[in-house]
Amino acid sequence: MKYIRATSRAIAGLVAIPLAIGLSAAQGMIVGPLTGDYNTIPTVINKMLRKLFGYKVEFNAASAPLVKDKRVWFVANHMSIADFIVTGSTLDGSFVGKGDILKWPVIAQLVRSAKFIGVRRKSEFNDESRGKIVQNFNAGFNTIMFPEGTTSDGQKVYLFHAALLSLLYGDTATDKKKRNITLKEKVLVQPVAIRVKSVNGQDATGNDDLRNLYSMYTENNSLHRIWKRMQIREITLELIAFPALDPADFGNAKDLVNKAALDIASVVNPGQTIFEKKAIPSSNPMK
Repeated sequence: MKYIRATSRAIAGLVAIPLAIGLSAAQGMIVGPLTGDYNTIPTVINKMLRKLFGYKVEFNAASAPLVKDKRVWFVANHMSIADFIVTGSTLDGSFVGKGDILKWPVIAQLVRSAKFIGVRRKSEFNDESRGKIVQNFNAGFNTIMFPEGTTSDGQKVYLFHAALLSLLYGDTATDKKKRNITLKEKVLVQPVAIRVKSVNGQDATGNDDLRNLYSMYTENNSLHRIWKRMQIREITLELIAFPALDPADFGNAKDLVNKAALDIASVVNPGQTIFEKKAIPSSNPMK
């Protein structure tokens, strides 16, 4: 049964690819420039992908309301490449991620339509990376980021990198010509925890084996990983949003992101108070 499910989903995915590319082109070249709305079509595409992989997304009843009346920087834990689908179908914002994605066939066309912010991971490019994010905020868009910088197996939260969020404290942000760019309005930071709630109806709380069916952390072959995911009938992901953080309430970006990490860890790994730095891979495109 699982192979029939995966095959039918794979066929549906192949049929949907031209449609998704066409919608993305319309979003990037027509809908976005004319209306200023760069979110509607990508959200529809992400919801299509959720259905394709059998992902169901729920907000916890105790979740704080998502910020809607101010510019907001959503920060979340990161245990799977599929987190882009989960958050992209529920949060309103432009993703910050590694610029290599803009070189991937098909994926590049999809993320460009959603105003994806491609950054380079080396610190020497931080000024320019911050500049891209400032430009996104100044254009009236929110931002979504996974501050751990890479995926993990989801058992705990790793150290949140503060280098990019330091723009909220006046750190240099530049364009490609090294000209300074200034953030024009106040930005709040809202932590959002992603948790695997159930797999095929089985409670995944504290169950590493079930959670790994979503993270697929031990699977290195990208195509095999996609095939295995399509075999799973349903995975329910739970999002828990925390009250937005005001940068003015913290002395620096490190204090701010540590508070965000603590909030998210209270759901992902209750009791965690220390955060190790996760090594960022240089070559694996799915990490």
